[in-house]
Amino acid sequence: MVTRAAIQAEVWPAGTFVDFEQSLNFCVRQIRASLGDNANAPRYLETLPRRGYRWVGGAVEQVTAPTTVREWPRPVPVEPRAPGPVDRLPDRAEDAVAAISPAAATSPAARPRPWWPLAAAFLIVAVALAAREWFAPRRSPTSEPPAFQRITFRRGSVGAARFGPAGQVVYTGSWDGGRRGLHVAGSDPGDSRALEVFDASVAAVSVSGEVAFLRDGVLARAPLSGGPPKEVLKGVVAADWAADGSEFAVVRSGDEGYRVEFPVGRVLAPVARVSRVRLSPDGRHLAIAEHPIMDDDRGLVTILDRDGKRVAATEEWASLDGIAWAPGGREIWFTASPVGADNAVRALSLDGRVRTVLSGMGRLVLHDVAPDGRALLERATLRSEMLFRRADEPEDRDLSWLDFSAPEGIAPDGGTLLFYESGQGGGADYSTFLRRTDGSLPVRVGSGRALALSPDGRWVLSVSLRKPDSMDLTPTGPGENRKLQVPGVAAHEAAGFVGGDGRIFVTGRDAAGKRATWIMDIAGAAPRRLPLPEGHILVQNTFSPDGARFVTSCPEKDLSCLYDTTTGNPVPVRGARKGWWPVGWDARGRLYFRDRSKRLPETLWRVDPQTGRATSVAELAPRDRAGVLAVMGVLVAADAEAWTYNVMRRLSELHVVAGVR
Repeated sequence: MVTRAAIQAEVWPAGTFVDFEQSLNFCVRQIRASLGDNANAPRYLETLPRRGYRWVGGAVEQVTAPTTVREWPRPVPVEPRAPGPVDRLPDRAEDAVAAISPAAATSPAARPRPWWPLAAAFLIVAVALAAREWFAPRRSPTSEPPAFQRITFRRGSVGAARFGPAGQVVYTGSWDGGRRGLHVAGSDPGDSRALEVFDASVAAVSVSGEVAFLRDGVLARAPLSGGPPKEVLKGVVAADWAADGSEFAVVRSGDEGYRVEFPVGRVLAPVARVSRVRLSPDGRHLAIAEHPIMDDDRGLVTILDRDGKRVAATEEWASLDGIAWAPGGREIWFTASPVGADNAVRALSLDGRVRTVLSGMGRLVLHDVAPDGRALLERATLRSEMLFRRADEPEDRDLSWLDFSAPEGIAPDGGTLLFYESGQGGGADYSTFLRRTDGSLPVRVGSGRALALSPDGRWVLSVSLRKPDSMDLTPTGPGENRKLQVPGVAAHEAAGFVGGDGRIFVTGRDAAGKRATWIMDIAGAAPRRLPLPEGHILVQNTFSPDGARFVTSCPEKDLSCLYDTTTGNPVPVRGARKGWWPVGWDARGRLYFRDRSKRLPETLWRVDPQTGRATSVAELAPRDRAGVLAVMGVLVAADAEAWTYNVMRRLSELHVVAGVR
């Protein structure tokens, strides 16, 4: 028998960043697959639960091999030279056995040896070979594994982080459900202090010791030594400082979308929604993290030159969060995943090549890379939780299913939820489900991202991630799927049923990225544009029960207005206040709003548009608020006082990592 501890010591020595249990199980599955073996009826490899593994394949055959070999797996450091046939991990099992046991390489007439030590050696080498294939990039046998120094220890989440000019770490964090604040940590993790800056996100740190941060779309700067901040620019969603601290590169949003500016005021290019922008050390290139789909972290990394020309770009990733330039500025490192949210560190070079820098189990988020190659890495657990409550119930019920549950529809009686899973559990194409609010097991409707549930519960609208140029209308009972499409729309992004008479609204973007909202009949009538002010779209179903009116922001965007579905003609909603977002109506003609003036808890309000009377209905926040970033979507039932919402919870640790290449 070879114990699990012995395998860990040989294959993943101390300091290696990996979830050992899952990694070993994966590698053993790979070995069995290669051998055509079965864990339940093993012919070669037997599992001894919680102890280890045993070779049961019979005697090990003696093979010939070179008589001069190096000891494995603890190589003696030597002067660099061209690798010989035994200076690498063997690619065949018989080579592995010969490399470990030179005695086995004698002639067939040699005295037989006990077979079990060779079998044990074979097992360890086989795990190592499987691990080598799984973990990229391949490192030379003499390279040291990355070294991790943990910076944060409390229960909560890290928002953004940067290295400071003196080697300190500047980051925003929220601990134990408290307010998000700015912190500065020295080389000693215990040497940490808080700055009087709250509800902000670190954007950059200058060589002169100033921190730039974003708060409510405003870019500001403040000295790390303490002092009042100075506001710099409005309408900013991402920013970075030039290496000498003289200029900012920013991404700004407006009625015409997002645009990259460097320096401020000089537009380089229009882009999709951007979460990060980073300037290369020499200032010749910018890298951005673009997210084409609304309210989704799917995205791609793009490198621009100073004229706005696209130099290189990746394909679209299922999850993308965090970018930073590698030392020398020839690669932009980023953290992304092809499926789910378990990100690895990857690199995009200026010539368009993509490689894996560091893999690990779980979600990694890259925040910064120092000139000496040290990386700021966050290791996070990210979940989207779905909560439901009726007015007569004392607290919320957690109706989450897998790892990223997001509600998109609620039945008028509050008895059924439509939601989709966009994480690891939902798969590469996402999955759409229906679930009774009594906690019954969900029913899978199909793949894709859910959009809406019809008022009678008979139909589900969803959109495919791979072919978003049309929508799927799927029956919840027996029946055939139908395709719906707005001509000229390249990606259908939001939709909902209007008035219960077979109409739907659709928001989508064309091939140029311009968005608009239409009304269409599912029977096939030609769509027509919804009368909205320039730059406005509808992303949530806020149509009145009869479909004659809808609610969205007023032309000035400070308040909510009622619009006529046919003519437009906005009228401010009586009783609604600044910072309130409309979420829907009930059957009695009352409007519901979420108050987003503070992060947590949000308040759900009910407003009578006839009288202007506003009534507080509920606080929207889970009991355990540690790591909760924000309330995401909110839906109300039309015929019952019931509602559902989802929150994003992120529990994370921040590490300084040395030795990443």
